[in-house]
Amino acid sequence: MRSNVVYIGLRGPQPDHGHGGPNVVGVHRDGQRSNLVVRGALTSDAEFEWGYEGAGPRRLAQAILDDFLGFDVEPIAASAFMAEVVASLPAEFELTGDRIASWVNDRLVSG
Repeated sequence: MRSNVVYIGLRGPQPDHGHGGPNVVGVHRDGQRSNLVVRGALTSDAEFEWGYEGAGPRRLAQAILDDFLGFDVEPIAASAFMAEVVASLPAEFELTGDRIASWVNDRLVSG
C-alpha cells in the first residue's frame, strides 16, 4: 500500500435528471499525474461514478482499490468500499491514500 497517492474526481456538465455526464478520475502519485484505469476483467465502456450506490460507483471502488493495493481485490471488498466510502463522495473529490489505507486496515485487515 502506498499512502502518498491522491485520487481526484471531477465531473463535467451533468444532465438535468440522474447521472451520465462526463467524469474523470485522476491519480496523483509521486509527483506524477495520470488517469485511473480499470484493470483486468472489469474492462467496460461504462464510466466511473460516485456519490451513490450502483454499478458505476462499484467500478470506481474496484479500480481505486486495485490501483492502490497493486492487485485485483475481491468484488465483495470493492462493494463494501463503494458503500462505505465511494457512495458518500461529493461531486468533486480528493481521496487520499491515508484514508484508503485506514479503511483497508479497519475493514479488511482487522475485520
